[in-house]
Amino acid sequence: MKELTQELVGFKQVTIELIRALKQDEINKLDDLLDNRQRSIVNMEKLEYTAEEFANICDELDILKVQHELLELMKEKKEDTKEELNKIQLTRNANNNYNKSFYVNSSMFNKQI
Repeated sequence: MKELTQELVGFKQVTIELIRALKQDEINKLDDLLDNRQRSIVNMEKLEYTAEEFANICDELDILKVQHELLELMKEKKEDTKEELNKIQLTRNANNNYNKSFYVNSSMFNKQI
């Protein structure tokens, strides 16, 4: 049970680091942190414990609260990114339409009277 507690403490610390990295837009750190988090999960799966022991330790460490905070932050960042991509697409479409209409209308100036 001590090993499980240590793994869950490490899991919580990595999750907190993920939250901090997301808040500060440190994208280059996310892959390593997610890998560390996955390693903790794999290590926990190898241990023998009951669901009740796991739930009790998670409650003591407030892991669900931290996990919920991470999920909310990830949703927020995902929406922000989606908005940015939509703005880029609108700008690209506007530029393309402007350029197309400019070249279509420019043929009018090439005609002889």
